[in-house]
Amino acid sequence: MSINLDSGLWQCFKSGNKGNFIQLYAFLEDLTYNKAEAAILFKALGQPAPPSTPPVTEAPTRSTKNLELVEVTLEAHESSDRLVQKAWAFLYERGLFDLEKQDSKYFVSKKSGRLIIPFEDEGDMYYYQARALNGESPKYLNPSENWPKPSHILYPYDDDADHLVVCEGPLDAISLKNQGVNATCTMGCSTSEHQIEQLQDFRGKLIIGYDNDDAGKRGVNRFDYLRRLKRMADIYICHPPAEVKDWNEAHMKDINLRDFVANHTRKYDYDYLVDHLLTTL
Repeated sequence: MSINLDSGLWQCFKSGNKGNFIQLYAFLEDLTYNKAEAAILFKALGQPAPPSTPPVTEAPTRSTKNLELVEVTLEAHESSDRLVQKAWAFLYERGLFDLEKQDSKYFVSKKSGRLIIPFEDEGDMYYYQARALNGESPKYLNPSENWPKPSHILYPYDDDADHLVVCEGPLDAISLKNQGVNATCTMGCSTSEHQIEQLQDFRGKLIIGYDNDDAGKRGVNRFDYLRRLKRMADIYICHPPAEVKDWNEAHMKDINLRDFVANHTRKYDYDYLVDHLLTTL
């Protein structure tokens, strides 16, 4: 095994695994990537690292108390709160409740009037996205003060699955997951190096599922560039069905996304690029 002490990059010659120092530390200490990064930062500052499982009193209410959150469950259609009813209708119409597990968790902010889509790790909210319900602009808002940058965030996914579809937004990821497809999102289609480094840990088939528009195509090119820069394994590609704009719309139209991904995923290589070019001429 070799470790570059300047860059922190390492490679195991026996297994072929490689990555950065944070990934190695996370593996050795059995931590998530974000918690390993926080622990290393505290150690560098000469302070004790925070516990791997924060006290319940500090999560997530410490950072979300000003939002005045109210949970929106599958049974919330019986609520007398009109904002909760509106959020429930939005979620139900878009198929964002998991009707099989019935464990979907969403909130509305009584302060902003927006739907809150939480990103959770072991029950702790480490990020969220706020979606307008009354036509406000911008449609989506991300947290700012005391929260990570969107470019540092991935929607939670199953590390042990044999595949992972990387899409643009959390509604797309949730739509795929509700149909049995392991998925995450990069908060847009401009993948960051930080997100690529997190995805280096994934050992299954990595599938880029950005939208069919020009921005999505640019996003695929950037992802492939960063992937090659980090010397990651080959990637695969599967755009949403051509007749819809994104995965959530496909989900709303009752397209079987599990079968679609299984049947339309291709290796992102020279043959794919030639075929794709020919079909767009």
